[in-house]
Amino acid sequence: MISETKLADQLYYNYESFIEATLQNRRFKHSEILPLINNLKNKDIFTVTKTGKSTEGRDIFLITAGTGKTKIFLWSQMHGNESTATMAIFDILNFLSSDNNFEKVKTELLKKLTIYFMPMVNPDGAEYFQRRNSLGIDINRDAAKLESKEGKLLQKIFTKINPHFGFNLHDQSTAYSAGKSFKPATISFLAPPADKNRKMTPGRKKAALLIGKLYNEISAYIPGHIGKYSDEFEPRAFGDNFQKAGTSTILIESGGWKNDPEKMFIRKINFIAILTALYSISFKSWKNEKLETYDKIPFNEELLKDIIIRNLSLVKGGKRVLVDIGLKLQEVNIRNSKSFYIKSEIEDIGDLSVFYGYDDHDFKGMTVEYGKTFPKKFNSIEEIKEIDFFALYKNGYTNVFVKKAENLEFSEFPINIIKSGEEITDNTWLEKPANLVFRKNGTTKYVMVNGFLVNVNSQTGQIMNGLVHC
Repeated sequence: MISETKLADQLYYNYESFIEATLQNRRFKHSEILPLINNLKNKDIFTVTKTGKSTEGRDIFLITAGTGKTKIFLWSQMHGNESTATMAIFDILNFLSSDNNFEKVKTELLKKLTIYFMPMVNPDGAEYFQRRNSLGIDINRDAAKLESKEGKLLQKIFTKINPHFGFNLHDQSTAYSAGKSFKPATISFLAPPADKNRKMTPGRKKAALLIGKLYNEISAYIPGHIGKYSDEFEPRAFGDNFQKAGTSTILIESGGWKNDPEKMFIRKINFIAILTALYSISFKSWKNEKLETYDKIPFNEELLKDIIIRNLSLVKGGKRVLVDIGLKLQEVNIRNSKSFYIKSEIEDIGDLSVFYGYDDHDFKGMTVEYGKTFPKKFNSIEEIKEIDFFALYKNGYTNVFVKKAENLEFSEFPINIIKSGEEITDNTWLEKPANLVFRKNGTTKYVMVNGFLVNVNSQTGQIMNGLVHC
């Protein structure tokens, strides 16, 4: 037996050998994992079972490996837009089935454990990259009534397996920090409570001790970036109910990591954490951990913004105040497409010294104004293709009027499109798109179009898309 520390280290440095290369975009659909699941049928170590169908008729599968007495159940993508752990599961399946330097580890795992994987519990939600299923039901708030087909199926499989350990795999908001720090909670763990009193039941204690083991091992790769999810009892959630049923349940939430929009690094951390957990369970080394380790993991705090611009002079009504501006960027699904566009929002204005931005800028000495609309009215999209956008930016324009733009969801140009012919008012900036102009000594230095920042002088910075306003 090698130590968990050595195993985790070897997994970290050999991870690229196991990546499922077909999953490089977190917005993959059910149809993209079907060939991967079908390929598993040709590998002797796996049993692939079609367990049922989603509301819209997509197949949901259970993949089994191992013959051991200790039963482990892992389920992912109960929320359709939370796909990080699903990618990691297919990496783990590659690890278990490929010829590699971990033969002794794999032999031990498959001899001592029977591992059940249910990837993509909510394939309809994955199809539209939305949290809920196609009926609008949040499956993870359906454990009590079991009205959704997907929820009924998950409960049925759980009852049939009656696992010793369960892994409830999710993604969480990137706004969470690990405690009162400015570090994203890249991974958050929880041993969910079995009742509203949050007692440390025997099953919950096992989960907490295992999490303590994982915290010690994973901290080597993301120090200070591990948090603990809120432990309020949720009677409608599957994890809480499975804990109540006696299965030691571990929640893993994948959060944020700077410059990792597709969560490829976080996927790697999931891969290491889950395999390290399975290894610890197989040798029961989690029993050597202390409950104090779990207790010291800081709870998530919501202290992160997508962007913060600090120390700006804002003039209104003849008065000048010094403010910070915090922005939120939201992905909006494009109809009938796998893609999306970005919609920005000014989330907060004032003293944001207790918050941190994934992109954090100090614009001390600059004034800020809301972007204006260019007075010329264009008849069609074709007419704006030849615009010198930076010339407009220098004069404080972030929007243009286009008369014929009825069918547009968003602007593919680095400027916003106004359809109604009416100016966007700047009476209050809160909850408005982040279209801002930053000046120093009267000269425009930077412009922000829909939350994307460009340097007007060097003409650098990328605007992925503008917005279309009615």
